[in-house]
Amino acid sequence: MSEGRTKGDQAPELSQEMKQYFRTYWGNFPFPVMLVHRTRIIMERNALAEALGCVPGARCSDQGTKESHKGCLANLALREQSAQRRVGYLKEFGMILDAYWIPLVDFPDYFLHFSIDITEYAAEHMKLVEL
Repeated sequence: MSEGRTKGDQAPELSQEMKQYFRTYWGNFPFPVMLVHRTRIIMERNALAEALGCVPGARCSDQGTKESHKGCLANLALREQSAQRRVGYLKEFGMILDAYWIPLVDFPDYFLHFSIDITEYAAEHMKLVEL
């Protein structure tokens, strides 16, 4: 599985093997997931991400509003080569999202990005706290 680095703003082609690995592991994940190159080009996505308009070749940073990307931790995840997490309310969707940016081991120019809607769980938690 060899994915080369590129110069400039170009993302390399993703091998069929890498695409298959992504589909195998993330195809049935119950929330949108994207495999993203450091240039922010979406390399692969699951069906739920595709339904939201996230398609290979597009930039993840062009999806949604600029406001929805204010909390992006992709740069930090890539720089430190460590998973990053942010939980917060996203007004655009009216949801509390538990978001992750996870660099791939041995592929430092790639990261997984997904957000899990935890709105209902947070609401239940707040009800318990109020008791």
